[in-house]
Amino acid sequence: MGLLLATVMSLGLMLTESHGIKPRVLLGGPHIRPCDALTVKGGHIVVESSVTVQTPSNEQSNGVEVRWDGSEATVTPADEKASEEWMRNHSLLPRLSIRHHDLYWDGKKVDLGKVSVHKIYQAFPWQGGVLISGMTTPRRGFFGSWPFKGHFIEARDLEPFCAIFFDPNTLKGEDCWLNGKLDRLFFVYPVPE
Repeated sequence: MGLLLATVMSLGLMLTESHGIKPRVLLGGPHIRPCDALTVKGGHIVVESSVTVQTPSNEQSNGVEVRWDGSEATVTPADEKASEEWMRNHSLLPRLSIRHHDLYWDGKKVDLGKVSVHKIYQAFPWQGGVLISGMTTPRRGFFGSWPFKGHFIEARDLEPFCAIFFDPNTLKGEDCWLNGKLDRLFFVYPVPE
């Protein structure tokens, strides 16, 4: 009986190991270093640099170790496939459109401030809103551009990859420039239940 209980307990710990980690959106997946994660706090996008990614030295291992929030897990190719399937199954792209560089949700304009939206790649529900990977640039008036303000060529204009988050109820949101780091797509781990 004791052996059966020990087996059940160890199996339960193995199954809940990765589920103890609160789901995060990693920028580009676990194979990219340095790896940052996105989260939403108070309706604002926050980029966290506290994600540690390490390829195990054990050649027989078929995963990548990730650590955040004091927890550790191994991301396997099956986890990557599950993330892709989850995002595809929860995709909100059909409900979004871009007209005149404005973002629209079900035909209603989303207020992102003075931002031009150029492309959207992924969109899925996240923390009570909609999280999007895309390309945006700030809208600048004549006096908001060079030679009056800023550089001749702005880095954000060259690499406009960003995250966009908005509340579908209020249609208010914001974008967060990711310093050119989002030429690859989001990766969700662990997949939310």
